[in-house]
Amino acid sequence: MTNAALTTALPPTIRHCRDLALRTALVLATTVLLMADDWVQQWFTPANQADFELNYFVALLAFNLGLWLCGSRVFVSLVLLLLGGMQLVQLGHISYAGRPLDPIALASLFAEFHDVEQVAHADFADHFHVLIAVAIPYLAAWCLFMAHMRRDVRRWQRALGVMLVAAGLLSKPYRASYRDLNAFLPGPTRSGLHNSLNTFSFYLVHNVLHGGVQKIPTVDVPAPVVTPFPSDARHVWLFVADSLRAGHLGVLDYGRDTTPRLARRMEQGLVARHGVAAAVSTAASMPLILNAVREPGQLSQIRGNATNLFRLAKEAGFTTYWISSQESKLLNDVGSRYVDVSVTREDEPERFLREGDDAVLSLMREQAWPDKTFVVVLLRSVHAPYEANYAHARQHFARWPDGRELPRAERMRNAYDNAVLYLDTLLDRMMGEFDRLSGPRHLVVTGDHGQLLGSNGLWGHNVLEPEVADVPVLAWSRDAGAAAPAWPSGERWVSHYEMGRWLARQLGSDIRSLAAIEGVHYLQGKNLYGANTFREVHEGVGLEFSEVLPVGHGLPVRPYDPARPVAAR
Repeated sequence: MTNAALTTALPPTIRHCRDLALRTALVLATTVLLMADDWVQQWFTPANQADFELNYFVALLAFNLGLWLCGSRVFVSLVLLLLGGMQLVQLGHISYAGRPLDPIALASLFAEFHDVEQVAHADFADHFHVLIAVAIPYLAAWCLFMAHMRRDVRRWQRALGVMLVAAGLLSKPYRASYRDLNAFLPGPTRSGLHNSLNTFSFYLVHNVLHGGVQKIPTVDVPAPVVTPFPSDARHVWLFVADSLRAGHLGVLDYGRDTTPRLARRMEQGLVARHGVAAAVSTAASMPLILNAVREPGQLSQIRGNATNLFRLAKEAGFTTYWISSQESKLLNDVGSRYVDVSVTREDEPERFLREGDDAVLSLMREQAWPDKTFVVVLLRSVHAPYEANYAHARQHFARWPDGRELPRAERMRNAYDNAVLYLDTLLDRMMGEFDRLSGPRHLVVTGDHGQLLGSNGLWGHNVLEPEVADVPVLAWSRDAGAAAPAWPSGERWVSHYEMGRWLARQLGSDIRSLAAIEGVHYLQGKNLYGANTFREVHEGVGLEFSEVLPVGHGLPVRPYDPARPVAAR
């Protein structure tokens, strides 16, 4: 009896189960193949840092199900050709530039196509693996579709299939129609195809349909000078809490005791200062902090990595870590290629959903810390909605009432302070892990930006207001001795630039801005990659803010008078 006859002879239920199993296996196989190009490229270059992300895998699974249900070999071939073409450009850029392709680079690629073509031709042998990484999985997927695509699908199945594919291809361009560039910057640990859909969608909407991505303004200042600096530090750690405002910390004279555990740490040498944030959003602030950028309009300094703290740490023999309860896209422009161990929310979705920021503490306890470490931890403990951060332990942290019956301003302030109280406990436990290490070690705690809590009717951040510039900068050195470089200056405020420079010195490098003026700082807007704005901040009796200005304006905004009295710490 032939196989066909044998299949026909099977009972209908068995035939249906066998058919369902085959279809499921085919959907899984093509889904894996559309993710495999990253894995293949990783055999050839460490520049591709893509990790497996469950949420993306499920979305791609639904997309592949749609391809199988549509019942059209021509349609599937066109879709695979589109995706494969994007991936050739994406992985080629990763291979050449060492970083994922973003919309700005894509626009430059097309604008300077002749130069790109010449470079590609000259260096083809160095990047030949890109063809292998894309061609093998995509051709294998195409062969599976051509061999097993069924034409006898029902009309509703075909409609469902087209809807799933359309949702996968059109949702990003639709989102690009109302979101800015920050939402479409690539995440180094994301799948290359995920980054490609973001990048090409933004390019399609803003370059093809709306006339082009706006040119990024720059400010012409001398490049910073990096000089090796002797340091015996064994461990240098940085904790960044999203939306942490200095004015709501008890250790910085807030009227409520929101930081009792940090107050006890001050008896062990913890130093607490008000700081000046580098920018008003996480996506802008983190690249500025981790590249020790002072002046606005210095995207070339960020992309050049000359002052990147992760790079300086690697060169000094430190093992580098990025542990974050937030998305992997925040790794963009922080120097991810120099990060040895990276763990983000996408890597442990169930753990972070179950434990919140406590998951960071458990991840830290799982690490076998080597002899020298540079660790950056990004927390979400005081990010809105504030009450969600301590919902798992309300009995311990809901000290101030946060019920819906209260007026909004009172409720939000109370919930924020409760979240700070939770962060205080979490930081104390994390500092306990830090203190178990041996040798000279240095820890800094800050916020990426402050938070508006109803002042003048304003809430949140992303706006250039003094409250958003207000961040704490806490420093704690252990077993460091008198030889440790002194904490920045004697004034009351420590800017993120000064903090980054101090961290660099612990890592063995001195970063010096030739344009720096003592007592002058800059608060930048949320969009480093477009028409950004900033305010100049002067230290005097208090902090004085200039008007909001576009990047490209001459610096400094107005002459700085060093004779003006400066508030003492």
